[in-house]
Amino acid sequence: MGVLPVAKSEDVKHDIPKIIAELDERGYCVIPGVITPEKADEARTVLERLLAEEAIEGTWRARTQRVARIAVKDPIFVELMAHPLIVSIWRKYLDEDMICSTWTSNTAYPGFNRYGWHPDFPFQFVNQPWPTDNVSGQTMWLLDDLTEENGGTGILPYSHRKGHRPPEEIRQKWIDEAEILTGQRGSVMVMNGKTWHSARPNVTNRARSVLLGMYCRPFYVTQEDMRAQLADLENPSELVQQLMGANQYQPGVVSNRY
Repeated sequence: MGVLPVAKSEDVKHDIPKIIAELDERGYCVIPGVITPEKADEARTVLERLLAEEAIEGTWRARTQRVARIAVKDPIFVELMAHPLIVSIWRKYLDEDMICSTWTSNTAYPGFNRYGWHPDFPFQFVNQPWPTDNVSGQTMWLLDDLTEENGGTGILPYSHRKGHRPPEEIRQKWIDEAEILTGQRGSVMVMNGKTWHSARPNVTNRARSVLLGMYCRPFYVTQEDMRAQLADLENPSELVQQLMGANQYQPGVVSNRY
């Protein structure tokens, strides 16, 4: 099911080559115990405050809510965005100069229905067939235990090799070969940006929340304006500056140079 052995705490060293191999082979990998349950609870407590502050009428109709710009809303989110294990994985998979394209939360409230099969950024927009190299990867932090009942993500293993988006006629149908992502809070799922996945219904009486961090090669335009968020951070580290696009090429004016 693309799941590595359970790590007991944040201090346990994870086998990055094994994670990369799983990511290459199946298109995703679940890494248990990246942070402790207590750390996940701390992040969820902060997120719950933001959810309450930012909820609008449409939130309750859709039964789902995103919080954007989380990097500037609490230091714990900057800490997780720059987590050493996650940065190491994406530097190996995407290259040393990779950047963060978007860093948000995703909450499914009781009664949330579903969202059909899709890839992630930038493959909603890339011409097909897709290039075969790795250019982006999604990171999902479980702040709640994820189950089949509360909206565990549907994932189609090996779909990152298909080279195209899901055909429209199957987008809303369950695919027999698909798997449902489940795991304990504190776990992290890493996934190739090409991998087909879907949001599933939350049929429980409790909300479930995850954090979503998309990382990509620096020649892509990011989904969020990460540089604008960087300007709002006080004394960001060199790593955070890199992740938020400080070193990304910016267009200039062509002129004669002698």
